[in-house]
Order: sequence, then C-alpha cells, then structure tokens
Amino acid sequence: MELEEAFRSRGRTSGGGGGCSAGGPDRLSALPDCLIHVIMSFMKSRQAVQTCVLSRRWRYLWHSVPCLDIGFDEFKKTLCASGDSFGTGGNDNSGFNDNNKHKDKDEYKDWENFEDFAVNMMLSCNIAQLDSFRLRVDGSRAPEFSNRQIAGWLRRAMKYCTLDPVSQRKGLSSGYWRLKRLHLCQVPLDNRFMKHVGSVCHSLEDLELDSCTCEIQSITSNSLKNLVLKDCRWHKLSDITSPTLKTLVIDNGLNGDTCLLAILAPAISNLHLDVFVDDFSGGISINKVSSLAKASIILKGHIYERTASKLCGNQFKLLCSISNAISLVLAGVGTTVLGEESRFQEFKNLRNLLLDNCDLSDNFRTLVFFLKSSSNLEKLTLQHCMFPKYSKEIIKTPIPNKTSSSEFRGLDLLCENLKVEIIYGYGYGPHLIQLLLRISVNLSKNNIKLTRVK
Repeated sequence: MELEEAFRSRGRTSGGGGGCSAGGPDRLSALPDCLIHVIMSFMKSRQAVQTCVLSRRWRYLWHSVPCLDIGFDEFKKTLCASGDSFGTGGNDNSGFNDNNKHKDKDEYKDWENFEDFAVNMMLSCNIAQLDSFRLRVDGSRAPEFSNRQIAGWLRRAMKYCTLDPVSQRKGLSSGYWRLKRLHLCQVPLDNRFMKHVGSVCHSLEDLELDSCTCEIQSITSNSLKNLVLKDCRWHKLSDITSPTLKTLVIDNGLNGDTCLLAILAPAISNLHLDVFVDDFSGGISINKVSSLAKASIILKGHIYERTASKLCGNQFKLLCSISNAISLVLAGVGTTVLGEESRFQEFKNLRNLLLDNCDLSDNFRTLVFFLKSSSNLEKLTLQHCMFPKYSKEIIKTPIPNKTSSSEFRGLDLLCENLKVEIIYGYGYGPHLIQLLLRISVNLSKNNIKLTRVK
C-alpha cells in the first residue's frame, strides 16, 4: 500500500527518526491524537492517509479517523496531451493504436488504485464508528461492472462492521451505528441498504444521495434532520417518512411511472422541490406542515399542460399543504395550477412570495389567489412571468384612475407596506407598474422596484 511505501521512503531520507527536523523540535508530533483526528476530518481520505507519514506516532491514526471521504477524483491521472501522444509520422496507425491501448490501461489503472484504496479503507475503518462517511464515484470513468462492485463494498462493510469494546461497555448493542452524516454519489442502492440504514443508524442526521440509481421503495428514519436527493433515478419510491426531518431537498431525478411519492414529515421547516413534471408522473403529495420557514416548489414543464403527469394541472392540494410557509417560491407553473374552481386557503404566515416564470396570462388569477389569501404579505416578486395578452392592446392608451373591469377584479394590493419587485427581460414591466398604481389603494411608487435583465 502507498502508506507503507511512504514510510519506507521517509525512513531512508530521515534516518528512521521520530520525525523531528534537523534544527528544531518536532512540534507536529507533539500534537494530541484527538486534534490530529479533527484536522484529518477536513481532509479527503487519501490526503489523511498520506498525512500520517509526517510522524511515526501517527502511522496508524488513519484507522480511527471519525470521517471518511473517499472519491474517485483523487485517483484520476491526466493523460498525455494530444501533441505528445502521437508520433511525428503523419499516417502511423500503429502509433495511434498503441496510444489508445495505453490510454485504456491508464483509465483502468486509476480505477484499480481507487478500488484497492476504497475497499481497504472501508474494511479497516469501521463504518459503525464513523461520524461521517462520503463515497463518490465517477460513472463516466468506471468500468461497466463497477456498479456491482460498489454495491458489494457497502454490503461487506456493513456486514462485518461492529462497535468498539468501549461503546459496547456503554450498553450499546453490536448493531448500533453512531454515523451522523452519509453522502453517496453515483452509487447503486437497493432496498436492503435503506432497511439496514433505518435499523442500525439511529444517530444518522444528514443523508445525501447524489446521482444514485436506487431500487429503494421507502425512506424511513426517526433521526434524520436533513435529506438531500439530487439527480437520483428511483424505481418506485413511494414514501419519505420521518418525524424529525427539518430539511428536504428533491432536486431533479426520476421516479417510476404511476408511483405516487408521499412525503410524511410534519416537522419540516425547509422544503425544496425542483423536478420535471414528466419525471414524477405519479405525482407528489405532502402532509400538512405546521411550521414551514421556507418552501420552494418548482414544477418544470407544468406550464405546457402535459396531462400525462399527475404533477400537471391542478396542484391546489399541494399548495394547501404548505400554506403555513413564511417564504414561498413558486416557479414554472401554468394557469391550471389552482384547478378550475379553487377554494379559499389562508396563507396567514406568508411574508415573502416569489413567482418565477409563472403564467399569469389568465387575468392574474394565480396572483389574485395569493393576494387574497396572504394578508401579512410584505414582499412580492414577479420574475420573468407571462402577463395577460391584453397588455399589447392597451400599452399605448392611458389607464383610467378607477377600473371595475373583471380582468382586474381582486388585483388590488390591500397589504399595508407591501414592497413589489418586477424582474423582466422584455415585455411590459413599466406598464404593469402603472396598472398596479392605479388600481391599488395602499401601494406607493416608492415601494415598487423595476429590474430589467438581458
């Protein structure tokens, strides 16, 4: 292993001493192990192992680091530039083939080094005793069989990990893990993995899955506080259940056809949902959340009214489930988001509302709904929204001081001290400001900000 080679090399250059430099005391070696472990926690695992060669006393400290961060990016090697790779001969195909062979060999060599290191670290450093574990794989540089390999690493590491004797003497069972943070990138996961995590990781607080292929049907935990699911491919994820969850992020990804994802997290305070409606065609439901500081609902593709997905069309129930939000971002929705006959729903806690790339061309119906429902609204931002088509006809005509037209009914901004910001790239932003000033009782010009972006 590279650690042993590093020690042999260091012994030859320093005469096998205890690591003191020629002219002064060895201050690094005097540092306590607990402090070295803290420093190593901020390093990637390969760097932590290499750091152990700085002092003979640190030689085996990497066995007991509290955090593992194993990434394939540390083992990538930059291939020779094209100008150096080819010979001077113009049509020497043999040289081209030789270079391709060397290139393939180098790529697999990187993977072999990564595999050796990862397996050794995962078996030598007991996962059950870790505070944080991160495993990142680059699927574009991995062999075809890498998915099965990685899944096997995790299964073996979980199967053979046990608590240290000190923890067992404290009364903790052999199946108890103290792991608090788990981050997996481009790792294939099956339902057995999640069941194992749920049964033994009673201290797990942060779980992040990035670009993973998952056959997980349910994510259940009584300890999770933060859950991030980014660009993951799900077979049939049906529910996320956690009474302790505070932050939930679902960023893109793909769920199985016709599979409804139910989110049961009553204590959640920060929700970020950013998906393509066609990729979650079975829909997403959220239980009523009592205290929600910030919610972002971004439904990409909703504006095109593709009826094949249950995330298209009427999403009134989804909006009602987050009606206690203090700050709300609603993006990408079309005119059908409230259904044909939406009922009244009070957003009594709402202070900040951002409508981004929303279709308001149906006489501002969505905007009117929120203005009527949010009596305590303080900041309204309209960003790159689609406004009614009649703006083209009346842009050059004066607006009357008072209007009772049905197209403006309910648009009066009754919220006191409301600040409005309109961000637009083209269209009738200035004209919309004139419209709001004429029909609103409380809105003043000083509380309106107009921003044009190219």
